[in-house]
Amino acid sequence: MKAYLLRNHGQPGVLKIAEVIEPVPEANQVKIKVRYIGINYAEILSRRGQYNWAPKKPYIPGMEGMGEIVELGSAVKTHKLGDLVIFGNQTGAYAEYITVSDYMALPALPSFSEEENGAFLVTFMTAWISLFKMGRIKPEDVVLIHAAAGGVGTAAVQLASKFGSTVYGTASNSEKLELIKKLGAKSAINYQTEDFFDIIKDQEGGVDYVLEVVGGEVFKKSVELLNPFGRLVVTGYASIPFKRWNPWSWWLTWRDAPKAPIMNMAKNSYGILASHIGYLIEKPEIVKNNWSELVEFVQLHEIKPIISKIFDFDELPMAHEYMESRKSYGKILVKVDN
Repeated sequence: MKAYLLRNHGQPGVLKIAEVIEPVPEANQVKIKVRYIGINYAEILSRRGQYNWAPKKPYIPGMEGMGEIVELGSAVKTHKLGDLVIFGNQTGAYAEYITVSDYMALPALPSFSEEENGAFLVTFMTAWISLFKMGRIKPEDVVLIHAAAGGVGTAAVQLASKFGSTVYGTASNSEKLELIKKLGAKSAINYQTEDFFDIIKDQEGGVDYVLEVVGGEVFKKSVELLNPFGRLVVTGYASIPFKRWNPWSWWLTWRDAPKAPIMNMAKNSYGILASHIGYLIEKPEIVKNNWSELVEFVQLHEIKPIISKIFDFDELPMAHEYMESRKSYGKILVKVDN
């Protein structure tokens, strides 16, 4: 089969199609013919060699997508051949076929298109867990979502606003700001030309919850905005300057990485939390419970993923370039014609 095999770290051009052996499902796995691949920023970091959760090279990158089950492991009783599923895995999605644990092959939503199913799992599950499980937001909360026009951001804006919370979102240009407001935010702030701290401080006095994915000064200002009993959840660190071959970047990374100032937290009664859904996929009950809650909420409120662009399989490196350009919004997909 055709797959992108990552042998070396570097620019998008290191992603090259190779012929590899098709995977064979183990007893509790299913084999999926991939139709759409969802691109995630974590895969950008993996390609660069900046992602601790990535396995040793060589490996096939890619964490999610949708497709059709074409083979069942000997112990699988929960699926049948031909089922359309949304799948998640640590790696392996940048390929024509993938094998995943049966509980990580989740039923495609009939109300979604194939593209929307391919764009759903990682961003919406990240937003769901960060908002409701970690942050325990309430309808009366004031919520700040950074990078609100991105994949996780557009999911979080929709979820929080439909829940009834007052949502503020940050983004980099007028088109993205309009999208954020269209999705339900009370206000969208251009972080390149405006100070989100001053605006929110003036309008709300502070916030009850922050979804933080940037780090550095954004993290520090966000912490200062927290009301008593406020919660800030870190789900990413987009401004990471870390480069393995540059010792100076090690210090910069340590300096700007999000940290929990325990004494200040105690004095002001707020919490700093962190979540990485990748480490939860080894816990079937957590996956199943959160998936069912998320799907019920999304269907009740008629929420759908936002997709900015779809690339062909042989254009996958261009999908990485597009994400790194900061021009994208919502989710980027790759279509697999196999």
